[in-house]
Amino acid sequence: MTHVRTAPRTTLRIALATVLALGLTVLAQTGQATSSPAEARARVPACPPPGGGSCYFEYYDASGLRTIEFDPEVGRCYNTTGAVRGTNKTNRTVHLWPTSNCSGSATALVSAGFSWNDPSHTYYSFKPIP
Repeated sequence: MTHVRTAPRTTLRIALATVLALGLTVLAQTGQATSSPAEARARVPACPPPGGGSCYFEYYDASGLRTIEFDPEVGRCYNTTGAVRGTNKTNRTVHLWPTSNCSGSATALVSAGFSWNDPSHTYYSFKPIP
């Protein structure tokens, strides 16, 4: 008799564990879907579609050292070594900051496909914007 009683309990435990596992899976999947539109845009590369050409943000410091950031992401902050000129070869506008980590207010912007050259202002970070 005891064996007969534990079978329904075991079946119930297995069913509850399955429902719980499925519920957690659905919750995990919908958790990503509920992110804000700004967060979704932040994960998008600031680049043309595949086959649309090269995509990079290039800058030079005061001594002429060249740095290239390939495929920069929209909304992500990139630190520079003190940029005084460069070229925006993305399909987004890029903001430039005179401070590191894109803190404070951006003081310049470079439109998609444009370059800048301003040795009187040094920029220590940049961010492609949505």
